[in-house]
Amino acid sequence: MSTIQYIAGTVSLFFLFIVLFSVYRGKLREAYALIWLGIAIGILLLSLSEKLLFFLTELVGIKTPAFALLSCLLMGMLFLLFQMTLVISKHNEKIIRLVEELALLKEKQDRQ
Repeated sequence: MSTIQYIAGTVSLFFLFIVLFSVYRGKLREAYALIWLGIAIGILLLSLSEKLLFFLTELVGIKTPAFALLSCLLMGMLFLLFQMTLVISKHNEKIIRLVEELALLKEKQDRQ
């Protein structure tokens, strides 16, 4: 195992603990925790299994396993960023609708 695999494995375990502890304390919702857990477990599996990492390296055509590992981490973060963008868009629509409803209620109250 290379140094980057040891570092990635250690960081993944630490990150996995943080995600589980945050869910336990109620600071992270389960829907978001699934994505974080998937990323952490995926990186942990890749960093612990050299065969899987070399298979992925050959499959994608990347020259070194460390770059394959970092590429997977980057793809996971991009997936998470996309998911958070969807959540923000959904909340933005709800906020706009609530502001419109509040304006209508204030107008109705002013008429009375």
